[in-house]
Amino acid sequence: MKPKITNQEILLFAGTRFASRELCSREIDKESGKESSTVEQLEKACWGGLLCELLPELAGCHEARDKNFIWHIMSGEHFVRISMGPNPQTMANETSIDPYFFLLTMFYN
Repeated sequence: MKPKITNQEILLFAGTRFASRELCSREIDKESGKESSTVEQLEKACWGGLLCELLPELAGCHEARDKNFIWHIMSGEHFVRISMGPNPQTMANETSIDPYFFLLTMFYN
């Protein structure tokens, strides 16, 4: 029997208490002189490896954590969508939790 490959799609919303924790320091962009937004901070934190520390229940046990990788991070206006798993895989629009895909299919009903 083949082992199942499980890819996860995670949404982190900006403007929540979870996102406003002291996960990332308020960084000022050297070029523009502006503070980075919460979405940008969440994206940097995820690429920096903080996702397993923030949400240890999603990463699973230590052996599974070594086999799961973040393959794609998409920043929306008020959220960050993270695709992770052992292999890169494209998510189907019908099964995705991305709000932009969800709202498009809502009009078909």
